[in-house]
Amino acid sequence: MKTLLGLLFVSLVCLAPAAELKPQKNIAAGRITHDNGQPITVDVDDYLLSIYGVSEAGERLSYSPAVKNGAFKQKLAPGHYAFNPAKIKVRFGDAVFTLPLRPVGKLWNKNQDAEDGIVQDFVWKVTGAAETYGQPPNPNNATHWHGLSLGMTFQTWRSDTNQAPTVLPEGTKLIFTLTPLSKCIDGRELAPVSIEREWKPKATYPNDHLNDLPPANYEITGIAKLPDGSTRPILFQGRGHYPKFVEKASVPLEVDNTASGYWTQLMGWVTN
Repeated sequence: MKTLLGLLFVSLVCLAPAAELKPQKNIAAGRITHDNGQPITVDVDDYLLSIYGVSEAGERLSYSPAVKNGAFKQKLAPGHYAFNPAKIKVRFGDAVFTLPLRPVGKLWNKNQDAEDGIVQDFVWKVTGAAETYGQPPNPNNATHWHGLSLGMTFQTWRSDTNQAPTVLPEGTKLIFTLTPLSKCIDGRELAPVSIEREWKPKATYPNDHLNDLPPANYEITGIAKLPDGSTRPILFQGRGHYPKFVEKASVPLEVDNTASGYWTQLMGWVTN
């Protein structure tokens, strides 16, 4: 009984939020956590933090504080300082992803007096809307989301049959099911997820892309549900499938070499 109570106490202590950091003279300090305040426990390759400013003597200075156990503490020369955008480098399989960290509060890029002490926390948002500068998040813009996006485009020509595919009637519902083949990049176990998209054949985007998925490796399947209640399997053509279309397609989590984030795979689809 005492052992069980001891384990429960340890668990509660681990889950309890850490005490708020207090400013210290000529010190910049902070923590890096998930957006729910929990510690980051996966294989972090590196944290990229930098502080810049001007000392009281007029000298331009910069610091790259080390992060240990999810926290940093950097001694500063007297002066005024701000933070550059911060990033986290996370290892997933054989790849390393460089992802943005979201600063807590609005003072991170403002000049602050080291005399007062500087406290600046950062969070890793694995999913959710990214900074869109006042614009509503666009489901067809992968940069508007922290999670993985998958471009879904109706193919107007079938390379396997050399003919135009059947165009579905307006009002059809497209139901995509993504089955995880790995854990999420943040270490969580994932369950299959189904996403419904409306088919709008006359619109600029006949169907919206799939966006903000928990980053992981997936297998995708789908059905089209017509207005009369009948269904048809969705066939996919991704990288390596041409000229074929397949009922199950892989969606691997890969690095975008131009932005170091997640590569947005473009997936063509048709129905029989």
